[in-house]
Amino acid sequence: MSRASLLRWASPLALLLAGGCAALPAAGPSAAAMKNDAQVDVVQVTPASAASAADAADAAGAATVAHALAVLQAPVNDPAMRFASGDVIDVTLWSFSPWPGGSAGLSNAAPGAIALGSYTLPADGAIMLPYAGRVGLAGLTLEEGQAAISRAFAGRRILESPTAMIKLAASPRTDILVTGSVGSPRSLPWTPAGMTLAQAISQAIGDGNAVLGQGDMSRSDAAVRVAVLRGDATAVEVPIAVALSQRIQLHAGDRVVVRKAPALEVTVLGGGARKDGVFGFAKQTNLSSVLGEASGLDSGVADAHAVFVLRKRQGATPVLYDFAWNRAQGLIAAHQFPMENGDLVYVAEAPIVPIQKVIGILFQVTLPAQVLK
Repeated sequence: MSRASLLRWASPLALLLAGGCAALPAAGPSAAAMKNDAQVDVVQVTPASAASAADAADAAGAATVAHALAVLQAPVNDPAMRFASGDVIDVTLWSFSPWPGGSAGLSNAAPGAIALGSYTLPADGAIMLPYAGRVGLAGLTLEEGQAAISRAFAGRRILESPTAMIKLAASPRTDILVTGSVGSPRSLPWTPAGMTLAQAISQAIGDGNAVLGQGDMSRSDAAVRVAVLRGDATAVEVPIAVALSQRIQLHAGDRVVVRKAPALEVTVLGGGARKDGVFGFAKQTNLSSVLGEASGLDSGVADAHAVFVLRKRQGATPVLYDFAWNRAQGLIAAHQFPMENGDLVYVAEAPIVPIQKVIGILFQVTLPAQVLK
């Protein structure tokens, strides 16, 4: 489920919680009413079906990471670099003769280097060189730019066989931008030697406090993920552990976004739960863990037969997963059943509570308007 869909579900709940516990209904639909509602598909969850769902979730997660790596590691035919406004270059001339007015100590057997200095290409892409005058570089490749400067000096006939060498020191177009949960954004200069994703992240996050924060990360509800944006292509995202452990070669101009957010969020509702709310998790989790975060069931009011997971399917009828919480099979299934982002866990109170009293509020929180009929 998309984050937008989750927000549509969770926003009414947040408004109710903001008003205190008294704003929530004292009861919810009974177990029988939830099972008999025609607007949802009811699935009785067994340990076998839960284990199968867990295996499918693990396989889907592995396939997602594998696909992301395949995209990021696929060969890319980068176009030849061409100079543009804002590029910073270092220019050196090689010649068998000295610079005009300089020492005549150069050997005729080997050329000597004459450093012309560093230049930033202005808006028109042309630089002013001593003796050679104005030389336009915008739109030229490295080889073409070196040839243009060499010709400009050769035409002045002040040096013997002048040959220019250009080193690209910095370029706003080729720099690697690393932003997001890294403190201050970093722009890392691109070099012909290239840069891996792990190198870019390591340089940007420093000691890691901005990303990882303080304390025991195993208790954090936020997962750290890294997205790479390349040209106009869709962003490709991987867990930070994968980004740091795999050799993923970046390309000139790539943007890297480090994101720290829950991997999935689950809403817990119903008078049978000790604590309502939206709970975030850093990694794939199961129903038992979600109920644990919600402080378990309220033994005073909870209907042991009525623990449900409501899951919205895009363009299809929502599914209501039913767990036999009062039997060992239900507990085993709950410990294996994988949750998805946007799932809603509902713990019903005793079935004697009238449905009419709360169905309006509850279904506004849990189901989209098109199925409220």
